[in-house]
Amino acid sequence: MNATPTDKTETFMALRPLLHSVAYQMLGSAADADDMVQECFLRWEKTEAAEVRSPKAFLTTVITRLCLKQLQSPRARREEYFGAAVPDFLLEGQVVNPDDHARLADSLSVALLVLLRALSPVERAVFPAAGGV
Repeated sequence: MNATPTDKTETFMALRPLLHSVAYQMLGSAADADDMVQECFLRWEKTEAAEVRSPKAFLTTVITRLCLKQLQSPRARREEYFGAAVPDFLLEGQVVNPDDHARLADSLSVALLVLLRALSPVERAVFPAAGGV
């Protein structure tokens, strides 16, 4: 049974939030993650659906490889991401109230971003926080 283009698009759209999450986790930038998801979609469109046993596994592998390739590119190595993994409000020095500081210290999302920033591209690819991949 061949999948129609609509079926393939629906499959991709159902998995899009997961793919964006994986890409964002690896790249640390929503804009870059969007670009990788778009590239993943283009590759999915070129793939024969009958050859794919598990779309989730296939697309997760594609997005991971695209992100690794992006992170290893000369452009990515030359660029310096000032604050890409740290929320803007931390960079602006607006946290002066001790209560604000305590709330930030409790934020797991900020801690996760800092952790991901410290990992290599390959370590990001295998980090278990990918949301049940």
